[in-house]
Amino acid sequence: MKLSPTVKRYLKMIRPFDIVIVTLLIIGSFIPLMVFTTSQHHQAVAQTTAKSHEVYTAVVSHNGHVLKRIRLTGHQGQTRYHFTMGHGAYNDTLVTDNRIQISDANCPDQICVHHSAISKPGQTIVCLPHKVLVEVKSSNGATHSNSTGGLVKP
Repeated sequence: MKLSPTVKRYLKMIRPFDIVIVTLLIIGSFIPLMVFTTSQHHQAVAQTTAKSHEVYTAVVSHNGHVLKRIRLTGHQGQTRYHFTMGHGAYNDTLVTDNRIQISDANCPDQICVHHSAISKPGQTIVCLPHKVLVEVKSSNGATHSNSTGGLVKP
């Protein structure tokens, strides 16, 4: 294979140490990729470990006072709770496996009864006429990862 005079001229400009430097720069360009990949792997493992130890609890409160804390994580079957607020007002909650809902109430609008069951931290069911709040909380105090708290992220 015969090299052109232009290629020969460029090859004369290259020194042996130049090849070592270029090779090290190419290898070094992959270092950030390795660092970020291992960092993401460690974060994923930490999140998985944290989620396995996370306990979800439903807190039922009336007018700001906690009536009952119900552990949702690990709950099996169905459990019913009856809460009376005075003046004949009542709310019945139903815990099915790891979900909670208000199954019956004698409030006039019945919005709380028609609300779907909740199971993730940060979700709430509110009965405004009876001033009852059912809220799911986690053991570490964080809300669900997909929740933005009503904020719009750019």
